[in-house]
Amino acid sequence: MISSVKSWWRRRKNRRVMQERNQLREFVYLDEISVTSLVSSRRGAVPSEITDKRTETFRTSSTSNAEASSKLIKASFGSVLESTKTQDRQVLRKATIQATFKGLYEEEWDTMPIRSVSSLSVPDLSEIRNMIANPDSSAQRMPQWIIGGEQLTRGRLIEVEVELQADSVFQVSAFVSSFLDMFAGSGELAGQIHRDEAEGVREFNSILEKLLVGLVPLKCRLINYQTVSLNGRDYLIHRDVLDVIPPGERPSESSVYLVGVTEQDLFWKDIRRVLFSKAEVKILCRLNHVGVRTSWTAVKLADMISNIVPGFAQQFDGFVSDVLRAMASDSNVQWPQDIARVETLVVYGNLIAQEGNISLTDTDRTELRRLADENANLLAASIPESRPAFRRIAQYFSDRYGVVIDADKSHDLRVQARTHAGLSGNLSVQPAITSSLQNLTATGGSYLDAEIIAIYW
Repeated sequence: MISSVKSWWRRRKNRRVMQERNQLREFVYLDEISVTSLVSSRRGAVPSEITDKRTETFRTSSTSNAEASSKLIKASFGSVLESTKTQDRQVLRKATIQATFKGLYEEEWDTMPIRSVSSLSVPDLSEIRNMIANPDSSAQRMPQWIIGGEQLTRGRLIEVEVELQADSVFQVSAFVSSFLDMFAGSGELAGQIHRDEAEGVREFNSILEKLLVGLVPLKCRLINYQTVSLNGRDYLIHRDVLDVIPPGERPSESSVYLVGVTEQDLFWKDIRRVLFSKAEVKILCRLNHVGVRTSWTAVKLADMISNIVPGFAQQFDGFVSDVLRAMASDSNVQWPQDIARVETLVVYGNLIAQEGNISLTDTDRTELRRLADENANLLAASIPESRPAFRRIAQYFSDRYGVVIDADKSHDLRVQARTHAGLSGNLSVQPAITSSLQNLTATGGSYLDAEIIAIYW
């Protein structure tokens, strides 16, 4: 009786495992070269065609003879009936990339340190407390609940459930492209924006697209795991485990993101349908680095340029962040030039305050920002015509605090303000615009840097 029960549970467990492996998948993205390369490294040659030939032959025969003899007549009658039926059927089936992927997935499923499994029993609180106290040994015994850096080695395949989303850099590029196409197709809308501003935006987007070189960077939040620091090391812990821990005992945690670049031509669906909805999908990928990282650069070409221009990647990320903030502020979209002009006037006011030893109040900052917003458009003109914008900022400090800045000092402060905001003498925005804004591309959470092989649900 006991053996039959064990056998039943074993069959049920095996059936559940097979169901986890043989999932019904609809692909959003699939890298055929990566799949074929990985399968070839395990098996050798990968068959591209399978031929099945079947031949069926049926033969029937019938013979009859009759003979009569006499002195005059002798006759013999005979007949042979034969029927032969031969049927050849050749089935030619091309081995599709989906079938190759399925074989790869099933072969590697047992070795994945992270994989999508829905039927797991969460440990009780005492086991979880022991897991937090002894993370190294727990990561060896319960890898489905806690994962250490030694399991996340370079080259390992993992399957994670994520919120699918493009990185902010690609969001900016896609938004600008759509915006320009919309205005180009409508004469009425095109007349509502300044031609020079449109050309500046087009130039910015052209640079951004060249830096992306046809790649789509992804930054996808993991649904089931959080990063937790234990004994000075980072671990990935399942959310179901963290939810069991009482609030007073719960360790500090942060979101973990899967980051990597994909090729735009390899998406099976329109990227506008899948990359901006935060759809929950599964991703099979191969890790590029050991463990989790604290920074990541979406534009890989920026890393190459950083070897020549140190800090370019960080400055470029800050520039993109400025654009994102402008896109999200109220309902008025400000382009990079507008941001730099407003920032120039704000910085100019702060420099005047420093010269006069003035501690700005909240009212001062609000009024300074209002004046900057109202007069930033004057900086789009030539240098002489832009000076009234600076004079209005200086006039505010003169009226309120009696601070007067001479012409030479005012010139120096204007140059400092433009340089700080990334606005050059000819009033064009430099790629290395810097500010104190939050860097949306490379801050917050931890990162699993990987090569994306397949995206499906």
